[in-house]
Amino acid sequence: MAYRYEATSDFENSISEVDTLLELASSDDNYRVLFLKLAVVSAVTKFQVFVEKILEEFRYELNDKPSRNLSTYIKMNSLRLSLNASNALIGLTKHKHFTEEKKNKIVQYIQSISYLSDDDCQIDNDFQFSTKYPLGRTGKKELVDLLKQIDGDENPFESFGNERFDNLDSVLQTRHNIIHQDRFNGTETTVRDNLDFLKDLVTYIDEYLTLKIDDINSSV
Repeated sequence: MAYRYEATSDFENSISEVDTLLELASSDDNYRVLFLKLAVVSAVTKFQVFVEKILEEFRYELNDKPSRNLSTYIKMNSLRLSLNASNALIGLTKHKHFTEEKKNKIVQYIQSISYLSDDDCQIDNDFQFSTKYPLGRTGKKELVDLLKQIDGDENPFESFGNERFDNLDSVLQTRHNIIHQDRFNGTETTVRDNLDFLKDLVTYIDEYLTLKIDDINSSV
């Protein structure tokens, strides 16, 4: 199957290692649980890598697009992220050390957010877009928030099926229990179901981002 993003193809290629672990679990009773636990941890780790990489690819595709093609939401989100980061405006209200160097830094920062006021401004590497996907016991909301950055879509997994998407937290909880508590009570069937779920979710995210970037490319 052809995918738009390299991250998706990489995931599909690397996930075969998890299939191998499941086969080993079925053929070796002595190490069955070990292989199953490794399969879960490996699958979730590969999913995390996929999410971050595909978002990085999506972000790269925004470069050289005119500001008018992007939603107000993604531009305001970029501003929010830049304000949370270290920039020349931070601390300006707290002291009066007005130097030429400080002025130049402020000018540079204002120029870096010109996409807000200039529809013809081309997006460049200064444009902020979060791609980090840290995992814990849960990660469903965090993943929604990452995709929401594009245009404020509050329900990006509606077409995937919200009830089915709820399974993501369960999968991440299983991985968390294995790593932090060495606790696992799954079977080959449950691990296989989780693996198939992640594969379907990866395909959906590729298709979702493809639609979003196509919309941006076709905007006038």
